[in-house]
Amino acid sequence: MGLFLSHTTALETLRSWNLRHRLARGERCDAPVPTALPAEKDLERITLRVPTLTTPDRPIEVVVSTGHSGARANGMFAHVTKAPLPAGSAVPISDDVVCSSPELVAVQMAPSLTLLELLCLLSELLGLYAICPEAEGGMFERSAPLTTPERLGAYLDTLGPRPGVGLVRHALAQACVRSGSPRETKLALRLSLRPGLGGYGLGLLAMNEPVVVERIYDPADTGIRRPDILVGRPREVALSGAALFVAVEYNGRHHDLPARIAQDANRSNELRARDIPEYVVRREQYDDLDYMDGLVERIRKNLGLPRIGMTKEMASERRRLRQRLYEELEHIDGIHWNGRAREKERERWAGSPDETLRAEEVVPVEAYGLT
Repeated sequence: MGLFLSHTTALETLRSWNLRHRLARGERCDAPVPTALPAEKDLERITLRVPTLTTPDRPIEVVVSTGHSGARANGMFAHVTKAPLPAGSAVPISDDVVCSSPELVAVQMAPSLTLLELLCLLSELLGLYAICPEAEGGMFERSAPLTTPERLGAYLDTLGPRPGVGLVRHALAQACVRSGSPRETKLALRLSLRPGLGGYGLGLLAMNEPVVVERIYDPADTGIRRPDILVGRPREVALSGAALFVAVEYNGRHHDLPARIAQDANRSNELRARDIPEYVVRREQYDDLDYMDGLVERIRKNLGLPRIGMTKEMASERRRLRQRLYEELEHIDGIHWNGRAREKERERWAGSPDETLRAEEVVPVEAYGLT
């Protein structure tokens, strides 16, 4: 009897460096769900073939077709899936092991995640990076996303009304596509989420998509630039003289290298030559709410968007939501999915005289030091 890895164990397996080429090809397979957890002797034989399972720091999560969800044995945690899974629900790992496909992982994890956690998870599955604490910088780049919005949407249709399907379908419209890093994802979410969620409500048009530019040294020569983030205005807003979109770059520490400084200057100049406004955000600005507020106001001017009139009380509440979004995103590292616990803690402290003090005690956590 083999293993069908699921939930966070499947996600960690999909982040394996050794699987990157297979996943880039979009490999999927059909696999029956095992009826029960394997015996200890079978588990030892199976896990020796999958290095990522030999030293788990938490139970190995698997799906089975019988028994009770939550059953534990030999370091495994069972999730019962009685209904058959549709074709292409698994990725082959070895002769005895498959793991949930990226599309199925999103559905499996969704019920236990907050909306922001689900958006970050989807943005990684749809992005060009894999979170990997052992790697330099806490991540490695992918040549292609694990899935696409179209493939994920089609898979949701085949699953039918299962737990998590509706949550993923709702979040998919707000997730980042082709983000290049966790920090790019968080910046894009802050820029694009609606104000009621703490975002700035800008239109997220694309991430790391090609833009044709003229080379500065020879206008007859063209090239490709891929801005981290392109934001724009709604299609129905047509204003003469306003920019159609604005580029926003997140420059981490690796942009301080001499070679990158020259490359970044070339990129900025080539975008400006195409009349594409560009703004650069570093960690210092990202952490400064006043700076981010001012930056977005200037982006809105570039896009020809009107100022938003609101009362003093409404403006104060919007700012509080923006600060909360920033703080919550800092907690999401892609490994510890404990946002629901933080929500309960906030509810417990809501209205308490110590609420302000409690908020100041929250220490923002970097996603593996990515800056």
